[in-house]
Amino acid sequence: KEFIKQIEDITVVDCISDGFDFYIDALFGIGLNRSLTPEIKALINTVNEFKGVKVAVDIPSGILADGGSADTVFNADLTVTFIGYKIAQLLPATSDYCGEIVLNDLGIDTENNYSYQIIEAPHPKKFSKNAHKGTFGTALLICGSYGMCGASVLAAKAALTAGAGLVKSIICDKNYTAFTSAVPEAITVPVETAPCGAPIIYEKTFISAAAKAGALLIGCGLGSGDQVTNLVKKILSLTNIPTVIDADGINAVAQDISILGKSNAPLILTPHPAEMARLCKTTVADIENNRILYAKTLACSYNCVVVLKGANTIVADKNGELYFNIIGNYGMGKGGSGDVLSGIITALLANGYEPLEAALSAVYVHSAAGDRAAEKYTRRTMLPSDIIKEVKHISF
Repeated sequence: KEFIKQIEDITVVDCISDGFDFYIDALFGIGLNRSLTPEIKALINTVNEFKGVKVAVDIPSGILADGGSADTVFNADLTVTFIGYKIAQLLPATSDYCGEIVLNDLGIDTENNYSYQIIEAPHPKKFSKNAHKGTFGTALLICGSYGMCGASVLAAKAALTAGAGLVKSIICDKNYTAFTSAVPEAITVPVETAPCGAPIIYEKTFISAAAKAGALLIGCGLGSGDQVTNLVKKILSLTNIPTVIDADGINAVAQDISILGKSNAPLILTPHPAEMARLCKTTVADIENNRILYAKTLACSYNCVVVLKGANTIVADKNGELYFNIIGNYGMGKGGSGDVLSGIITALLANGYEPLEAALSAVYVHSAAGDRAAEKYTRRTMLPSDIIKEVKHISF
């Protein structure tokens, strides 16, 4: 009654026109499960053309809360959603319609009531005041080929910045000078460069390099071809330490995905949609339309952690648990950003984090640093190397 009293003087009109500052959409809520009538479609299409700021209540009309949409959707600049995020607000096909999303939980505790969780800021890990570089662990990196030295540089810098005690990189000799000049803090194991540009790594070399390592990263900038596929396959058969597989490592695994099931190492895969499509023998469009299904299926099938990158990155674990990232920005969509993320994950594994904890913490830190970089340099001009700089300002 009190609310009705407050609005009793508001003018009610039979038609809507351009020229207002705000348009608030509360036509449908999260229960929509049908097509829209022609009249409603015409109304939404008309308002979408107006210049005012468009605000959706809980969810833009036309979106189905669990994913998918009617063929006409209110295109909001801002969505104020309640209690918890809806799946549709976290998926590529529908999240763009929501604009900026603000959550009001209404004071309701929803813990354990959802089939997914939101990735939150990690609690800083405590170390003894007598901690030393051995305490923080050694991260071993097999990254970079001739012409792709930058990937190994970014991954190594990220791992060092994220707190690995030692970073040891197996580097093809043609990249040695460039790499050591860019990352003087890293230990290098120079090896011969194959005709395809990839490093040639003998079993004895790897076993020696991995002897005291607490984590392994393989794949960033390794290149392609049979030699790289055989290298990745061999390394995965030899290692039993927590291992991050990224980029060309994933492309190599995609040639024979059974490699994953034969490895004794705890695995974290970090594919972007195209790499995921290669792993799952499907199309990028299919992956993007079924991100939850593919991330969960891959993680459960191969007993690993999957970090399916993109806006609202999904992390899935071997038990089918799902986690969504809700921070970050499109300025991070540049070559090299994934190398930075993989370096951060590997550093946390070297610190002793469990694979799922390492993946969740790294995704958050990477995105938080990306948001800081966007504020400092703008989304258009920021670089992956700027993300590494901003990691230094994130507490974790």
